Amino acid sequence: MSIYDEKVPETNQNIKEKEENSSLYEALHNQLATLVDYNDSIIFLNDEINDHTLTDLIIRMRSLLQNREDKKAPVNLMINSPGGDVHEMLGIIDYMESLDVKVNTICRGRAFSAAAIILACGTGNRMMSKRSTVMFHQSSSFLGGKMSDISAYLDNVKNIEKTIYDILAEKTNKDQAWWKDNMKSDLYLTAEQLKEYNVIDTII
Repeated sequence: MSIYDEKVPETNQNIKEKEENSSLYEALHNQLATLVDYNDSIIFLNDEINDHTLTDLIIRMRSLLQNREDKKAPVNLMINSPGGDVHEMLGIIDYMESLDVKVNTICRGRAFSAAAIILACGTGNRMMSKRSTVMFHQSSSFLGGKMSDISAYLDNVKNIEKTIYDILAEKTNKDQAWWKDNMKSDLYLTAEQLKEYNVIDTII
């Protein structure tokens, strides 16, 4: 037997610690269950989309899918966000599309920039309340450094923007050229316009 196969003998102290940890975990799980109704199937996307948003959303989504009773029902992603990191946004879209269940996207409040694109990319019913605000625009940055690094960065930005225009053309009834032209400045659209352009499906 190698040292990796050896087991430390159980002591009364170890057993007691395991029992206490198990009881603590169970108490925390029960407390969480009283705070979260998994069967509501609602996940909130609030505040700025930053470096932790994708990971946080995946953790909450996995917890919801594992604990709710109806495993096949759609999930509701409630959006009220000023937007943020484009890489996190693309990761969220890829993750939504990878799920076996539909993800309804619902804007209540605002969906700007990256959040607006997530709204349009819902895999179920895409909804917004009639007085919410949705805004699309180009990526923006303030960059300094070597010209070679700036050139490489700008090439990457162009590729990402093309990806975004392709996504919006696929999800809506406007083509890439329309989105590229209209997103040169902040593009605010009413609920009625969003429905007309097939960015959303339902006004609530």
